[in-house]
Amino acid sequence: MTDQPTAAQPEPQPESQPAPASPAAAPAAPVSVPPQAPVPDSVWARDAPVVPEAPAPAPAPAPAPAGDPADGLDAFYAPPAEAAAPAVDPEVRRARRRAAVRWGCAAAVFALAGTGTALAVTAPERTDIPGLATASDGRYTFPALTLPPLPAGQGVPQSPARTHHADLRYLVLPAPKEAGGARVPVPFPSPAAPTASASADATATAAPTPAATAPAPTAAAPATATPGFADWVPCDAFLAEQQGDAAKARMVLNRDVCVGATVREWTASDGTRTQIRLLRFDSTSESWDAYTWLRGKGRLKAVPDSDSASTKDWDTVEGVSLTALNGTKKGGAKNDPTGRIAYLSAGDVVGIVTMTNPGGVAAAPFRQVVTLQADLLS
Repeated sequence: MTDQPTAAQPEPQPESQPAPASPAAAPAAPVSVPPQAPVPDSVWARDAPVVPEAPAPAPAPAPAPAGDPADGLDAFYAPPAEAAAPAVDPEVRRARRRAAVRWGCAAAVFALAGTGTALAVTAPERTDIPGLATASDGRYTFPALTLPPLPAGQGVPQSPARTHHADLRYLVLPAPKEAGGARVPVPFPSPAAPTASASADATATAAPTPAATAPAPTAAAPATATPGFADWVPCDAFLAEQQGDAAKARMVLNRDVCVGATVREWTASDGTRTQIRLLRFDSTSESWDAYTWLRGKGRLKAVPDSDSASTKDWDTVEGVSLTALNGTKKGGAKNDPTGRIAYLSAGDVVGIVTMTNPGGVAAAPFRQVVTLQADLLS
């Protein structure tokens, strides 16, 4: 038997023994190491392909509720049985009804009270309600203005002639309530055609005599038939009110043929005296000539010294020219002029409005009177 050489076996290596701990060193405290990803067995595992994990299977859909397929959605969205509203106690229901009735009655009471208050505030005049009355600025209370009737066959005055055919006395502004006047419109008598005597008087008056007088009232419309009418006066009665050259004023009235005049005066409760005088001339051109002289050179005794006053903010009246003057003398707590004058020209009629008061004439009533008088003449 041939002996085979035996391969040399490696000598076993002695196992490495841990170094004995130094008796002086204290045992180390345990250190908590955060968990780490597992280290591959070999460094060559870094290049190994990464196999993605399989996705978790989706949960199976819940089975549809049993029933009619057409009602599947209604059954699906139906609230669970435990979510149903609990039954309301009958006593609670009655209490809610009583509360609703009480609140409804309270709302009805407040609505009725508000309606009654609104009626109580709006029904009477504003000036009669305490706390809502506006402080008076001095304006007067006039009745509703109405135009007088025209004689038979005569029409409304038209431009450029603008001859007034109505009775001149009916064109004067009536007295206000503050001067004892009525708040209702003055009733006018039925218009009548001028009689022969009235026409004769008018013709005689039209002549340029030193004492030109107005036509006498006819029997159909006497001056005292209806209270509130103005009075006929002679044209030369105006001369007594002039402070300047009365002879020159007389010549102007005769040259321009003043054919009639009327006047109305009143004194209001505030002490203001108002005079409105209307002068009718034979034509529009003669009326304008007299108006130009009176507003420029005329001087009234009631307001001897006066200055021109602005009227640019006044309400304009078509067909009526206006010139306003304020007295230079002042009076009253507000230092208002003690006299104010306005000259009006409307076709064949010239109007003169004079207001005087030692305590001062406020601008508001003066403007009111002049504007209303212009409305009647326009």
